[in-house]
Amino acid sequence: YYITNNLRMFGRARPLCVRMFSAASTSNKQVLQRLRSETGLPFIKIKEALQETDNNPVKALQWLEEKAAEQNWAKAQKLSQRKTSHGLVGIVEESDYAGMVVFNCETESVAKNEMFASLLHRSVRALQQNQTNGMFNSEHLLIMSVDDEALREILTTTIGRLGENIHAKGGFLYKIDQPNISSSSYIHRRTASDISGLSLGSIGSLAIFENLKNESVGAAIAQHIVGTENCENLLDQPLLQDESVTISQLCKEHNFKILDFCRFSAQ
Repeated sequence: YYITNNLRMFGRARPLCVRMFSAASTSNKQVLQRLRSETGLPFIKIKEALQETDNNPVKALQWLEEKAAEQNWAKAQKLSQRKTSHGLVGIVEESDYAGMVVFNCETESVAKNEMFASLLHRSVRALQQNQTNGMFNSEHLLIMSVDDEALREILTTTIGRLGENIHAKGGFLYKIDQPNISSSSYIHRRTASDISGLSLGSIGSLAIFENLKNESVGAAIAQHIVGTENCENLLDQPLLQDESVTISQLCKEHNFKILDFCRFSAQ
């Protein structure tokens, strides 16, 4: 039986894997000690769970999980009107896809928290598992799942654990399913991440190319997209790093196409 991260609401620092055992063959004291060891929760909370489930330890763990989920939802509702003026953009580029999401939170300290980074990383993976190219608003993003866990549930658990309002602004995905398709990204005000393959920052861009041979040209275009808030008529714009040439001229000179692009800001 597996207990999810909702138990973080009660102070657990990691997921819980419970070995099956019978309360009938174990004294109440041993049950309490075993559950305490397995969960890290206070005895008073374990006693309450056992009382509600006729001293069945497995059902007690299920009860704790349900109560944690209820508290997470209640906290999320309570915090939902708070202003979210901080946040991060998260980008993942792999051989078969490129994805980007943006989430806002209340404070810079939460934006730098590893749970917040994990939320962004799992959200990009949800996009990848959804397998649909394009841009997604908050509503469409949160109905997705990652590894059979609803992204909205993951968000709610993160809010309950961190104690701040967190808002999903949107996501972008492009499947790279042909050898001549590639991606380039750029992150402004980069934030350190311990998650492999995840780039974090306050503003980010992804650009998708066909037949691009020069990676530095792709990087320059991705940086240009971050540097300009107006991305309409992108091809006609002079490149920020060299205003003597337009992006359209770059495409012709290097014989490649821009298939799609996206810019997200957490500011």
